[in-house]
Amino acid sequence: MKPKTFTIHSHRGGSGKSVIASSIALELATRGYNVVLVDMDLRAPSLYYIFHEPPVKYWINDYLENECSFEETLVTLSEAYRLKGTLSLSLANPDIDAIKETLTKTRRWEMNALKKLVRIRKIISELGYHVLIYDTSPGVHYSALNTLIASDNVILVVVPDNVDIKGALSFIREIYDAIKMKAYLIVNKIPTNDRNEAREIAKTLADQLKIPLLGAIPYYHEVVKYNGLKHMVLEFPQHPYVADIRGIVDKILA
Repeated sequence: MKPKTFTIHSHRGGSGKSVIASSIALELATRGYNVVLVDMDLRAPSLYYIFHEPPVKYWINDYLENECSFEETLVTLSEAYRLKGTLSLSLANPDIDAIKETLTKTRRWEMNALKKLVRIRKIISELGYHVLIYDTSPGVHYSALNTLIASDNVILVVVPDNVDIKGALSFIREIYDAIKMKAYLIVNKIPTNDRNEAREIAKTLADQLKIPLLGAIPYYHEVVKYNGLKHMVLEFPQHPYVADIRGIVDKILA
């Protein structure tokens, strides 16, 4: 089966896209799907910390530098988290020197990196994975554009403020439409405790942006409190945030 591929993207930092990406990946693996989650936010990697600093032999940076195979970057956490499916991570190096190095990359390097990202889908298909999720950097850096091109779908995460909405609108018109991406919307950190009200706010924004709505997530202080400490999907399965993530995953699988 050809793996489904998604890039989680945002106009700017602080949208909560990495937490959402990790939650979606965990929920899919909990249901028995085999998932690869790749941290392509090379400028501000966070998945290494969100998943409690697992042992890494090679980073995704090493693969892009031709220093290892993609398979060698994978860290599998299925047994540690007692998941029905397989969850494997390919993590970006959080060391400050590695982050600085990404800022010096040339256009030729980025073109070669795109070829290696495109190759990942074939690799994971042969390994039996069902879903590939990229958590990419916000904005329009080369690494973000490469990841978008290497995917079939983009999930745009926005927060409901005017700056983010205008930025998202420009992304849709000038980037997603140009490369013919299937774009979907998650509105996160909606300032209300009422989930019905949150859905109405999100529907209004989806209509404004003219892309399908995947999910509406209110601001939950527990998500912020436990980020990097506990996984809501695994440890608080009755929390409304987890219900929101399950609804998003249902739509992804559909």
